[in-house]
Amino acid sequence: MLLYIAKTLKRKGRDKRGFTLVELLAVLALLAIIAAIAVPRFNATIAAAKEKADRATAQLIARAAEQKWMDDGGNESKDYTGKDLADNGYLREKPEPQSTDTYDDFKARVDEDGICYEVIYTSNLRDDNNNLLRADNTKTY
Repeated sequence: MLLYIAKTLKRKGRDKRGFTLVELLAVLALLAIIAAIAVPRFNATIAAAKEKADRATAQLIARAAEQKWMDDGGNESKDYTGKDLADNGYLREKPEPQSTDTYDDFKARVDEDGICYEVIYTSNLRDDNNNLLRADNTKTY
């Protein structure tokens, strides 16, 4: 008889459907903790990938600038922008920096021996009327 009552109570407990509010809150808290850990790591990974893409772009710009310097018959140091190199057919398109929105072009500096020694971002910050506010050259590769 005692065994019959235990089986009945066990079955009755299984017939309940759904979750309690406490169980749902515990799951939501666990998911929030996981998201708090994962999101910053994901953002850091994206930033590192954009930085690597900019480094690869800088290498392409350096080689294109050296080629343009040689084709120009250069014997003095020169600066080339990514837009100039793209317009003259040394790059397929104007390169855009990936790791920031405040810079609008790359600039490559080639010395008098034809070796690109520096590729930098250039930023021409403009106001609403397209007037130049300032030009920054801060990020160097």
